[in-house]
Amino acid sequence: MGGPKRIAIIGAGVAGLSAGIYAQLHGFRTTIYEKNGVAGGACMSWLQGNLPMEGSMRYLWGVRDGTPLYDCWNEVGALRETMFVNPDSFFTAEDSGETVALCQDLDTFLRHTEKISPEDAPLLERFCGLVRKAQAYELPVDKPADLRSPLEALRANTASGEVAKVLAKLYTVSLADFAQQFHHPALRCAFNQVLPAGSTLGQLALCYAAFTAGDVAVPIGGSHKMIQRMVDCYLENDGELQLQAPVQEILTANGAARGVRLQNGERLLTHWVVSACDPAYTCRVLLQDRYSMEKKLQLRFSEPEAFPTFSLVRLFFSAPADSLPLARVFSFATDLVISAAGEGCSRLIVTQLSDDPLFVQKGCAELIVDIPMPGKRSFRYWEKLSVSPRAYDEEVHRLAADAERALEKRFPDMKGKLQFLTCHTPMTYARRLNAFHGSCAAFLETAKARPAQLTGRLPGLSHLLLTGQWLGRSAGLHTALVQGKYTVQRICHEERILWD
Repeated sequence: MGGPKRIAIIGAGVAGLSAGIYAQLHGFRTTIYEKNGVAGGACMSWLQGNLPMEGSMRYLWGVRDGTPLYDCWNEVGALRETMFVNPDSFFTAEDSGETVALCQDLDTFLRHTEKISPEDAPLLERFCGLVRKAQAYELPVDKPADLRSPLEALRANTASGEVAKVLAKLYTVSLADFAQQFHHPALRCAFNQVLPAGSTLGQLALCYAAFTAGDVAVPIGGSHKMIQRMVDCYLENDGELQLQAPVQEILTANGAARGVRLQNGERLLTHWVVSACDPAYTCRVLLQDRYSMEKKLQLRFSEPEAFPTFSLVRLFFSAPADSLPLARVFSFATDLVISAAGEGCSRLIVTQLSDDPLFVQKGCAELIVDIPMPGKRSFRYWEKLSVSPRAYDEEVHRLAADAERALEKRFPDMKGKLQFLTCHTPMTYARRLNAFHGSCAAFLETAKARPAQLTGRLPGLSHLLLTGQWLGRSAGLHTALVQGKYTVQRICHEERILWD
């Protein structure tokens, strides 16, 4: 294997594409192997007819010019010549006759919520103070902590300073516990619903701070356009992308990864292997249980109370654009309790995409209804259903019909005009992504979690690195982007290649 050192990358999601682009820029020769017919991974998107369908992206973090994360997105070509949608609110919830909107303008949010509940004013002012402090935080993207010298680590800690200390404390506070301190039920509802169950006050403060600072928005065209730009950037830098090329095994010899064997039997020898897919699937299937993850990552899989997975049923509809709620993400109560995986759901969270002109066609736009579900139990439920395609389809259409009735009751202008398009269940994510318990994202770090720096290395096996959002403190496309970069920095460090 003369010439540039070769890297096999498994998975063409954001992390795999990020790793491929950075590796190509630093002199490696890479091939990305993707099991599906399109790139994107968890960043799901597709065309239904001529209408682009958004399967994952509510918002994108890192869109403010001049920030380190924005520079990373541009280095991989994701935001080149891109316009953005800037919603007026991060999240809007309707409850007890009131509507609470987490507005982009923090002062507007404070005035509006204090008017709803004057007795909650002190707690609201405290929350807004925390968000303002969090606005000064910048996500570290320069290099992973394990590659920093003592002086670089000191500088990084000094730069984050007081903000990092405040956020560290907020990460130990359950968002549900914080929400319970509000007197007004609409405020309790909004703070309980804005992020997945189990989230922390620190996660909300950081997300809302980024939104109010203009660092969170939606690129026009959503996932489909963004992934295509990353693929173009990868190919322009002489990378090789193979679609519908599932990897069956990671080849090892003498304690080192030596390449991959594809499902069609083809064997490819490489200097490095990067697995940008589920770590459990990598170890259990691709490495055939011969090697295990680093212990800190194993703990995430074995401590579901501290690191739960997040699953859902996601229903896709086409709806008249003028009948949709004004808010991009909107939560409302329904008197129709929707049974899903043995649990009842009395609220629906809808995401509407009429604010992006590319998602509007003939006066209709995409509407997404999310029904959250517990990780392992809901996966087993849908896994059992999937044995019988008829039973699986019947359950999907029952949920779609229940959601349609709830939508039509809340938004009468939709009556008779909704068109059910498709549905994602935990089995969708298991089949497409080989995701642990059918998770649609990585782990959720709760207040019980002990934060740890993860490296993606496997004890006893060299020349293989895991990458992706499973290694970050939070899920998200920005985490996948940064982890892909970190992985190549670790390879460059091992190969004594200067990172510029």
